[in-house]
Amino acid sequence: MDYSRFGDGERTMVLIPGVSMLPVTPLVDFIARQYAVMTEDFTVYLFDRKRDIGDAYTVEAMADDTAEAMRSLGLKDACLYGCSQGGMIAQVIAARHPELVSRLALCSTMASIRDVTVPTLSRWSSYAAAGDMLSFVRSFHDTVYSPAHRRSHPKLLQQMEMIVPQIDPVRIRRLVDACLTFDATELLPSIRCATLVIASEHDDVLGAEPSRRLASSLACRSVIYPTSGHAVFDEVPEVLVQVRDFFLDALE
Repeated sequence: MDYSRFGDGERTMVLIPGVSMLPVTPLVDFIARQYAVMTEDFTVYLFDRKRDIGDAYTVEAMADDTAEAMRSLGLKDACLYGCSQGGMIAQVIAARHPELVSRLALCSTMASIRDVTVPTLSRWSSYAAAGDMLSFVRSFHDTVYSPAHRRSHPKLLQQMEMIVPQIDPVRIRRLVDACLTFDATELLPSIRCATLVIASEHDDVLGAEPSRRLASSLACRSVIYPTSGHAVFDEVPEVLVQVRDFFLDALE
């Protein structure tokens, strides 16, 4: 499992991203700039999924593998921030490996596939199964990002289409299919740390309702943005400020 580290703060933050078309750790310089608001207070560890995920790789297995990686690095009592599928992984880590997590922030995610209508995820899985990664990329672009974000970044789709030959359709399908079987409902009572849930009202991948149910189940604070899309964690700079302030306030 590859990881990158940036920032020089005294506190530890672990960042788990969602399904990515390519590994994220090679993009650490770009991500570090995006997360600049964190780097004074936190040393941030960014984890990819493990390289060989095998068949039928579940979110629970992803969580256990990430927890093992955290232990191998000597990380504990970390502030854990998970986005989309990363938020699913983060829930399982917080429930199964509570000694590793002091605070938890979950963005654009769900506790159970039963709470979600799945046309987008099923469509992505079908594109990957057919090896049609151009259609996958176009669907990803049109559903993950809001119309306003797409208008303000008119070259984004062109840039995404350029990496199509590098995308592994088998890996993408396995990652997406893991979301289609995910259910952490019975694990939620085991999450004891302070938690923040963030979502967007216009999330075209999961919708906002699963985040509301998650926050209700955890009896924690939630922030639902009225605009933006599933990628609210990328589109709205205030999200990172919210996460940073929550982590710092909760640690005091």
